Amino acid sequence: MEGLTVGLFGHIEGVGKELGKKGTSTDITLYNYKQGEKAICYVEPTRYPDRINPLIYCINMMDYALVFINEITGELGETLLALDMFGVDRGSFVIGEYVDLEMLKNIISQTTMKNFDIMEKDFITLREKMINLEIERDYSAPIKIPIDHYFTVRSVGTVVLGKVETGTVKVHDELRVYPTDNVAMVRSIQIHDNDFKEAKAGNRVGLALKGVSTDDLDRGMILSNGELGVADALTLNMNWNPFMQKSVKEGEHYQIIVGLQSVPCVVEKVDDKKLEISLQKKVVYDKEDKFCLVDGSAKIRILGIGSLG
Repeated sequence: MEGLTVGLFGHIEGVGKELGKKGTSTDITLYNYKQGEKAICYVEPTRYPDRINPLIYCINMMDYALVFINEITGELGETLLALDMFGVDRGSFVIGEYVDLEMLKNIISQTTMKNFDIMEKDFITLREKMINLEIERDYSAPIKIPIDHYFTVRSVGTVVLGKVETGTVKVHDELRVYPTDNVAMVRSIQIHDNDFKEAKAGNRVGLALKGVSTDDLDRGMILSNGELGVADALTLNMNWNPFMQKSVKEGEHYQIIVGLQSVPCVVEKVDDKKLEISLQKKVVYDKEDKFCLVDGSAKIRILGIGSLG
């Protein structure tokens, strides 16, 4: 079974149900579509723009972006800025008939989205395009599965939902639940409600786990048999938002988002593009991860994107 996760952005009211069957829904909503041996998961930031976090979570979950545009708006500007700052370069713009195409092309000309495909809003064509997309995967790398939802099922126990980012997970695998030291054994694997003995990178899975309870879990924790970083303090090289209307100063409180984790932090030191922060609790990270500094109550909410120094 091949898997693909597609982020839905922009003017997306009613779009998800045209592309797949509604699944899990919290601050993000999942829509599932299966054709042959290809399973597509569409993920939308349901509580955006009220909250910035769902937008960042969807960017971090997806393989490919679909940006729906009925008109050029300020809200769309924040979305495009986020996609650009995260370096998203795989996706399509799906435009309405009244969109000024030349204006859009001018807006994106200096961004990572400059080579996005431009499509009309034809859902049959969109579904076929997604089914035929090929994404390069690393099936032999260590297993990495960020947890986006978790719950208890009677007679089954603890179940987590997430996408296999890398590697191939198998029944009876023992995986560390980062950033904790807990170890969980995979009791069973489901893809689209069907049982499998293994799932490979790209697949969206439901895993029944032995050895942990839902009390031990939190969104953004990562199941892995590899070596990941864990820290409650970070030194980051920042790419500051060029539209930010303030300076970040020592002692100020913000949120740092990495993967699907959002943790309060305090600025300990800032020197041009070098930022040192302490975190309220430990986070797990990979060396290639991007760290998003946000001020959820500000007009300009995304302050910058950091990478490890």
